[in-house]
Amino acid sequence: MTQNQTTMLPDSLVHLSDRAVLRIAGADATIFLQNVITNDMSRLDAGGMLYACLLSPQGQYLHDFFISHAADGNGYYLDCEAAKMDDLLRRFTMFRLRSKVTFENISAGMHVYAAGQGQGLPDPRQATIGSRIYSADTSATALPPEKYHDFCIDFIVPSGSLAIRPQDTMSDVNLDHLNAVAWDKGCFIGQEVAARMYHLGKAKKRLYKIQGEGLVGGDAILQNGRPVGDIRQVSSNGKTALAQLKIAAAENELLPLLTNTGAKLLLTKAGYLTLSKP
Repeated sequence: MTQNQTTMLPDSLVHLSDRAVLRIAGADATIFLQNVITNDMSRLDAGGMLYACLLSPQGQYLHDFFISHAADGNGYYLDCEAAKMDDLLRRFTMFRLRSKVTFENISAGMHVYAAGQGQGLPDPRQATIGSRIYSADTSATALPPEKYHDFCIDFIVPSGSLAIRPQDTMSDVNLDHLNAVAWDKGCFIGQEVAARMYHLGKAKKRLYKIQGEGLVGGDAILQNGRPVGDIRQVSSNGKTALAQLKIAAAENELLPLLTNTGAKLLLTKAGYLTLSKP
């Protein structure tokens, strides 16, 4: 089954209080980011955002984040998971060496909001995901982040570590189809392994949307009595989730997919997972 995109982000803002904002500035800020992240800084327009990752040297996921120009023109805003900010900052500091670049956590005075299309900086992953707004204002009435995470599940877009594990490669979690990487930019950390898997078309797993009763993150998904994947990011009502599955199992229409309690699952494939490369 392909993706049925029917849900739209409500007009109300969603306060992404689980996000943090890091300001990256200095004479070498652009070249520093260009050398370590998966995307190409030359693609960052004045009124836009980049979505990118930091990978391990083995090409496995460590962090994902959004980058935009700072509103005051002083460097860049990097929007990342608040719970992982310290680890990301530690890794950036390690890679800095003699580069003229500074890092400042400005989260106390800069907040991240998700909004509908046309209200802020367009989300570079999928146009249907809406936009992001960075503001010091906290007076606006806003929905909690769970509302946005549920919305992203509907469009099969993972919300960071809620759906992605450190051992995952870009293709394991659909990031190679969500504008997270510029394959033609040259070197970045983990580029050799990630590019080899991409160009050889060796993806064996993908993220899918599943629907069922009593879904629990981390539980195995079974087919013919054997584990073929696991449940990742679960919606607030426990009936919808993102799951990582072996492609062969997901495409096998003869055998049902079951939870470890025997409940049958309805599977939805992301419409952006086409046969052609992005």
